[in-house]
Amino acid sequence: MNQLKTFLLFLFVTLSFGCAQKDQCLYIDNNHHEFLNKGYHQKVDNFLVIFDGSSSMWETSNGSRKFSKSKNIIMGINQAVSGLKLKAGLHIIGDSAATKDTLANDSLIYGMTDYTPAAFAQAVNSVQVKGLTPISIPLTRSVDTLKNSTGKIAVIVVSDGLQVSADKTSPEAAAIRLKAAYGDRICLYTILIGNDADGQKTMSAVAKAGECGFATTENAVANTTGMNEFVEKVFFEKVVPPPVSFLLNVQFDFDKDTIRQDATDNLDEVGGFLTTHPKIAITLEGHTCDMGSERHNSSLSRQRAESVKRYMVRKFHIDPSRLTTVGYGFSRPVSSNATEKGRQQNRRVMATITNK
Repeated sequence: MNQLKTFLLFLFVTLSFGCAQKDQCLYIDNNHHEFLNKGYHQKVDNFLVIFDGSSSMWETSNGSRKFSKSKNIIMGINQAVSGLKLKAGLHIIGDSAATKDTLANDSLIYGMTDYTPAAFAQAVNSVQVKGLTPISIPLTRSVDTLKNSTGKIAVIVVSDGLQVSADKTSPEAAAIRLKAAYGDRICLYTILIGNDADGQKTMSAVAKAGECGFATTENAVANTTGMNEFVEKVFFEKVVPPPVSFLLNVQFDFDKDTIRQDATDNLDEVGGFLTTHPKIAITLEGHTCDMGSERHNSSLSRQRAESVKRYMVRKFHIDPSRLTTVGYGFSRPVSSNATEKGRQQNRRVMATITNK
């Protein structure tokens, strides 16, 4: 009996404060400064982790406890995002020192609060295996958990995906409800522990309900490269400079699509620029004044854009595929159509850089 108690005590300490035997803790290189230096910026202001510590996580997968795999991955995320300014929360399915024997089975044991890696790790280390798996319940309760949040939200579910609960709401339905509450502000990400087929379907459905997130697996993220890629996709995005628009000094006479001589200098500048920057493509946007029918002016505006395109192709041998044309008719005036001067300004072609 004493030996059994000793073994159970050892097992409790191992699961609560470190990696289980046969498991390797994740030591992730914190490289978010590298992301920032490469033109990325932080896109998430809040992250909420749902940690499955239910009884099914006591089972083994490929020789290791699923619970230990989950814990290691969450600690890896914690290490990888340390240093970022975030609000964070940890919602558990299971038990912890704070909720022990209350049978709450799904509790917010950390946050939402200012994120600190040490406090978050302490909360993760307090989680113990116990109880059923009501994945739908913490997803539903997250609507209230996040009610005071501002900015973008990432919800990360780490579980084997096995819903074992009296709750009649499916995990997918709960995820849809959470998405509806926060719209474009929230994305859902799932990390499947183990390889149960039903669990995979559940986790995929939860991620899909979030629309902008994705589902992945323990094998994909349980290494330095995989974890850094996961963190990059969830917490960062490439800064894309806004499209650059500029006014081409292409003047058109009323109801004409012929390029006037006084516009060629500016067109030659643009043509020379495109010649020396072969990876740049542009969209040529034709416009008109409001005299005449909408149908006629829509066609005329496209013809004006096509005239500019032909000029660029003929004189500078620009690949036609780099020049897209569109006609907006009189729908986008830059000046009043009440005067001749204004109407002349509206008879124009704009150019927008579409890629670099």
